[in-house]
Amino acid sequence: MRNLWRQMQLMKYYFIASALVFAVGVVMGVGFADQFQAFIDEQLAGLRQLTESIENQPNPQMTLFWLIFLNNTSKSILIIALGAFFGILPLFFLLSNGLLLGYVGVAATKKVSLAHFLAGILPHGVIEIPAIIFACAFGLRFGVLILKTMIGAIRPGGLVAKKEQLRDFTKALGPAVLVLVISLGIAAVIESTITYWLVAPEPAA
Repeated sequence: MRNLWRQMQLMKYYFIASALVFAVGVVMGVGFADQFQAFIDEQLAGLRQLTESIENQPNPQMTLFWLIFLNNTSKSILIIALGAFFGILPLFFLLSNGLLLGYVGVAATKKVSLAHFLAGILPHGVIEIPAIIFACAFGLRFGVLILKTMIGAIRPGGLVAKKEQLRDFTKALGPAVLVLVISLGIAAVIESTITYWLVAPEPAA
């Protein structure tokens, strides 16, 4: 954990950059959704299918928990690993998630209310969104270190230091994944209980 903390201190600007990219995605979803409508519709169609499948389960809340937890955890770990490809996929992941959040926020506010939207996002989002930013920041850092190592390989004397940085970073990945699993587990519990109760429709009389 000490190495993880040291890496996080070195990654301050990666966290800031990831948060800013996510914020840009939200702005895109709020103000420029029309330009990305095909992508948004495709993503929302997939979410609707998942929602319908959950509703048909004998214990929808337990199904929701496992679905959210496994989906978010696997994607977060994958996004760190795929960040090795120069950090491109973490950036796309941040933009696309921000885009969807911004779009859904506007749509939900118009259809129901801002309070209803916030009730459906804030309880678990205060943990889940930082966890996503955390994972993407690690993915970005991974990609940058890979790129620096490749550049160092063609520069005299530049490879040793870059390999050392990469080795220290990879040692922190295990604890980082543990932090993600715990955080996303807590977020999934909240989303499948508190958030579920807050936004679930009233039963018909």
